[in-house]
Amino acid sequence: MTGCPLTAPNPPVILCIEDEMQLRRDIADELAEAGYAVIEAGSGAEAIGILAKTHPDLVLCDISMPGLSGYDVLDALREQDAAHAEIPFVFLSALADPRQVVDGKRRGADDYLVKPIDYDLLLATIEARLRQIRRIRSGRSDFSAAGPPDFATVFGMTQSESQVTSLLIQGKSLMQIANELAVSRTTVAFHLRHIFQKTRTNRQAELVSLLLQGHLPIE
Repeated sequence: MTGCPLTAPNPPVILCIEDEMQLRRDIADELAEAGYAVIEAGSGAEAIGILAKTHPDLVLCDISMPGLSGYDVLDALREQDAAHAEIPFVFLSALADPRQVVDGKRRGADDYLVKPIDYDLLLATIEARLRQIRRIRSGRSDFSAAGPPDFATVFGMTQSESQVTSLLIQGKSLMQIANELAVSRTTVAFHLRHIFQKTRTNRQAELVSLLLQGHLPIE
């Protein structure tokens, strides 16, 4: 197992959603050994209940589960406030179907790991995603001090799209943005779809990270 053990008094919290109990326990044991705090959920419905009351630092989620699927859990998470929408989400699946990977990415998943789980890769993936979130939070402080970049020039955004991006970077939820701009949440979501297209991103955390850098990704 790779990765440095975490010694912080408040270690990152990982929500592990897996209907196969033994696999869930194995994953939880590996994460606990690496120093993470783990919350377990045996179904999509249980996970959504947990997410309504807690804010994990990262979610690991099986795709194919009885009842609510991993896609359902992801959709429910992204519909919550901005803080929940930015939680890194990693899918676990027994299928290595590229179409499933693409579908998950389009829905806003950050990563995709195939069973049987390579625990070194799992820990490396978690570390990378948590680093990304830390950079976003740090970058927000710099953004507040320096002011927003010229989104219209850098990304070809309209004035409305630029306003939405500035508020997203500040950590506003879609509903808060709608209230601040005096428009409907549907209008904000419409602008967000265009922003995703122009920045070649597909979820809020990835978008915010890119916007804080102020440039398009290198092809």
